[in-house]
Amino acid sequence: METKTFKKGEVIFKQGDLSDCMYDILWGEVGIYANYGTPEEKLLTTLETERFFGEMGMIEGRLRSATAVALEKDTRLKVITPESFDAYFKESPAKVLLIMQNMSHRIRELTRDYLEACRAVAEAVETEKTGKEKSSWFKEKVRKLTDDYERAYIAGVEAGSSPYVRI
Repeated sequence: METKTFKKGEVIFKQGDLSDCMYDILWGEVGIYANYGTPEEKLLTTLETERFFGEMGMIEGRLRSATAVALEKDTRLKVITPESFDAYFKESPAKVLLIMQNMSHRIRELTRDYLEACRAVAEAVETEKTGKEKSSWFKEKVRKLTDDYERAYIAGVEAGSSPYVRI
């Protein structure tokens, strides 16, 4: 496995790039951005030493849905490709277990968010039928679901504050 060092502000990969590897942060900090370098730029999350990112993209082989940027001088990343993943598994079994736990966590959060979205739709239908005022829960939930969906769509991650990001 290759180790790469990035300067502060250096782009690790860009939104739209091929997802051909994942990264393990050995030292430093990485920012994950939507629309990096544009007026709509948004910092989605910050990842620090001992975190990883890009695993879902590597597994799925999809294009990157966000841009990763080194936020610290001399940020060091281990580059894990599908070909080197077996060696990574043997070298760092705890990290691989963490990847699987993180994916499970994402699925649970998505399921919870889906059920809340269903409840919001049901309340909207009921409100439409009866003509009564929408509840404050409904208004807040729709706002949150919309914001979370936008983040998830842009970042390719589930809603929530997981320290790991699928990109």
